[in-house]
Amino acid sequence: MTFVIGPNSGRTLALGEGLELCFKVDDAETEGRYSVSVVDVAARDAGTTPHIHAEHDELFFVVSGTPRFELAGEEHAAEPGTFVLASRGTRHRWWNPADTPARVLNIHAPSFGFERFIHELVDLSDRRAATPAAMSELGARHDVRFDLDLLERRYDDAP
Repeated sequence: MTFVIGPNSGRTLALGEGLELCFKVDDAETEGRYSVSVVDVAARDAGTTPHIHAEHDELFFVVSGTPRFELAGEEHAAEPGTFVLASRGTRHRWWNPADTPARVLNIHAPSFGFERFIHELVDLSDRRAATPAAMSELGARHDVRFDLDLLERRYDDAP
């Protein structure tokens, strides 16, 4: 399959108030080989909770802004043009501590239903059911392995 997707095209999902993901391709278009999304990250956004993908790699390319990445316990500042590889088995997270928004190209290879994971996470949040246990169970189904203790510390006020 060959196609071109314009700059304002794709399937957009808002996750909380600080993240917007525009999926360009995922399982349906790639037969699960990879997922590509453009992620807009608000200024001062806390980003992701540390997690591990046991079965796939996650790649990032910083388009704008200066997000930070933690890979295997090491923190890295990332200016535009920076490429980041979180290979399978590597604990990682990212966030945007800057006063300006950031934009990151995000690729999961293979996809492991990443878009479906985000849809389900948005649904959990909308239903106010995004407890640490529910998030951990959802993540496990999509190769996003969270440390439940870290989720509980981060979301200790979750319903």
